[in-house]
Amino acid sequence: MLLIFLTLLLGSFPLIKRYYPVRDIPCYHLDQCLPKEGIALLDVRDYNVSCHCEIPGAINLPIPYINRHIKDIPYNQIHLVASSSLEENIGIRLLRKKGFNIVGFSMPDCQCVK
Repeated sequence: MLLIFLTLLLGSFPLIKRYYPVRDIPCYHLDQCLPKEGIALLDVRDYNVSCHCEIPGAINLPIPYINRHIKDIPYNQIHLVASSSLEENIGIRLLRKKGFNIVGFSMPDCQCVK
């Protein structure tokens, strides 16, 4: 019984890490995220999604390409633009692991305003 419990606990860790929301990053409305000095505006949406709603001054770098093009991000502080909460969670965790500071995020369909 203990072995089954431990197996379920260890097997659920990747799911929790992927879907559990990151709590300490503020959400801003998409209209409020203008490029600022020292902060990179990073769009991690897929190319097919971001081409319909381009954000001026943003670096378009989908999540699968982050490891390959990590040197293309000019600043250490990043404002993230994602299309879903899953993309937001994965993007924030991946960029934090690479040593970047995430100052906020936006989603085009999100109604959050700060």
